[in-house]
Amino acid sequence: MIHPVLQSLGNAERGADVPVVLLTGADRLSLDAVAFSLADSCPSVCSIAYDVRPNAAVESGLDIVRTVARPRADGLTFGESESFALEECCMSCTVKHDVGRVLKSICSAFAAGVGVGSEVPPRIESNGLSDAMGVSASASPESLSFTMTEAFLVSLPVGLEGSLVAQYLTDLFRLDDWRMPLFIGAVANAVGLDEFEERFFDDDRLCLYGLGEEDGVYDERSTGAVVSCLIRESSCVLELPVVGAGCLVRHLDAEGECRCRDIIRAIAGCDALICEDAHTVNLMELVEAASGAMVPRV
Repeated sequence: MIHPVLQSLGNAERGADVPVVLLTGADRLSLDAVAFSLADSCPSVCSIAYDVRPNAAVESGLDIVRTVARPRADGLTFGESESFALEECCMSCTVKHDVGRVLKSICSAFAAGVGVGSEVPPRIESNGLSDAMGVSASASPESLSFTMTEAFLVSLPVGLEGSLVAQYLTDLFRLDDWRMPLFIGAVANAVGLDEFEERFFDDDRLCLYGLGEEDGVYDERSTGAVVSCLIRESSCVLELPVVGAGCLVRHLDAEGECRCRDIIRAIAGCDALICEDAHTVNLMELVEAASGAMVPRV
């Protein structure tokens, strides 16, 4: 019997030289802090961040908010936000399909020699992002000249597993011809040590957005289960040190030592890279380390 074989359109054969780093997290504060630090370490990175918002007007009750920040030739960054309803079977499918579309749009525009701005979905709200980045909120993307992207940093919504998105994108990279070869550089997990133990042992539902029952959006999974899952699946764990004098007293054992880092190491995969201070991590060096380079595990 002869089985049909799917033919690659050439993306894989050209050599995957532009990394896509997926960043996950179980709390918004840690996720944003690590994303900002990684983006700051690589001026030519294109950042794509996802979040959720409640929306009673749509059937799912949720909107996905996507923010794309891209480097300009003058050294500044242009950012745009758009929200759209969660309309597919789940958040994972909605987000991974959208990531694929956005990446393909940007890569195709670069290959065609377009300024790419016209290929990015239009901004539907001005939330101060553009002004804060040194760009007028009324500036037209078409009038801007963007630099070639050295890497893509995709921050997934709180609690979303990166491995599912990584597998989907890997298949796209192999089967589609985007004229700019991409590969999954790392699935990184942002872990804040400030409240790690509280989240790790929390069997209540994971909060995706908001602060309480009135405005909160919750996952059906427990917070502790999500924290463990995201650490376990990641190729690198980026820890945010405790802010202040030291770890909370209730975290200390009889010898006065905090065991949070030991717990993280026990959960993480045996080949995972553990970085004890996310703020010291360079994005491109992280990709090299996660891709198998000989970098000491700290």
